[in-house]
Amino acid sequence: MSLAVQPPARPIFGFVPSALDEAAAAARIAAPSPIGAGASLVVTPNLDHIVQYRRNPAFRAAYRRAAIILCDGFPVHYYARLRGHPAHRVTGSGLIARLMHAPDPAARLLFVVDRPETARAVETWAHTHGIADQVATSIPPLGFITQPSACEHLASAIARHRPTLLVMGVGAPQSEIFIDRYHNALPDCWALCVGQGVKMALGLVRRAPPVVQTLHAEWLWRLIQEPRRLAGRYGLGAFRFAGAIVADLRGRSP
Repeated sequence: MSLAVQPPARPIFGFVPSALDEAAAAARIAAPSPIGAGASLVVTPNLDHIVQYRRNPAFRAAYRRAAIILCDGFPVHYYARLRGHPAHRVTGSGLIARLMHAPDPAARLLFVVDRPETARAVETWAHTHGIADQVATSIPPLGFITQPSACEHLASAIARHRPTLLVMGVGAPQSEIFIDRYHNALPDCWALCVGQGVKMALGLVRRAPPVVQTLHAEWLWRLIQEPRRLAGRYGLGAFRFAGAIVADLRGRSP
């Protein structure tokens, strides 16, 4: 008697999400990155990422060369499951919080952040865990991805520190695009793009309560906290995400 072999699920939106759960993803990232690969990109797609992925060729290229793709947003995770992928929901904020909760004393980390208070919070965290000598921070200028000199300066700072884990806390799509463009100039390391997740792990931004996370309503939690900034963005994003699903189901992903 022969058993039928299920064919692999087709990519969604042009990429294949990982089957790693949060614990397994953290363990993978805590282990050495591939030798000779430079910076190995880890991305966490949410609804906004999918919208940008369809509209931004450089962002799309970064995703297609990413080493690990973890479903962050609930709509992305749910759609991946519907399409047959054994994906787990792994949020960037949850993943970086797990990695920072009990950091490897042998690891070298570099945090790319948006402002001095975030950098100071990282330094305080490093001192608390006794790893201040292994941790560095860098604050690129606003919109640095459009400034070649700023990108080269950042790449040089990363190369000098030689991190085993590079944490990009400056948002999408510039974090992912930077890593993709400069990965060969960077030392072998994992490059984890988590945006506001760094601030959540440091306690600078309140993370949604567990009950809200269980209900997959983090988006509503953030909307309540920043209604003016996020209301229009979320509404338009949801509309465009629906369009992305329709296009994907019709085989028209970019």
